[in-house]
Amino acid sequence: MTDFRLNVLKEILNNYEKFFIHLMPHPELIIGSRGLIGEEKKNGIVLVFSSYSYDKLDMEDNSITVNMKFSGSWESLYIPIDAISAIFNDPVKPEFMFSFKPQNRKNAPKPVEREEETEDSDDSSEDAPSSGNNVIQFKRKN
Repeated sequence: MTDFRLNVLKEILNNYEKFFIHLMPHPELIIGSRGLIGEEKKNGIVLVFSSYSYDKLDMEDNSITVNMKFSGSWESLYIPIDAISAIFNDPVKPEFMFSFKPQNRKNAPKPVEREEETEDSDDSSEDAPSSGNNVIQFKRKN
């Protein structure tokens, strides 16, 4: 799938002056000193590629490096190919849109499930798990 994403991106670079890439959060994704902010940490970020917004794009087998403008300042980006979830040319009326399923990542952080406490729960039980923040603790039975 990585090769397919790269081939799609190469074709789009050669044939379109402006296009968009949606990136999902990824442990190796670097958005300069800016990083992902606010809702981007959960929903990802859409990058606009046009003749004035990026420079020095280089594609490797598993990643893209590029300089992009954010609010007038240039930032260096490192984009793992697996972070690309969509490539399209117009957010309102797309002429094309390539959407990719997330890839299994070896080093991706695994979400920690939290059990919600209900009003009926009895905290006095020694067998019941207790949860605080993102850590689930189990009490040992004596």
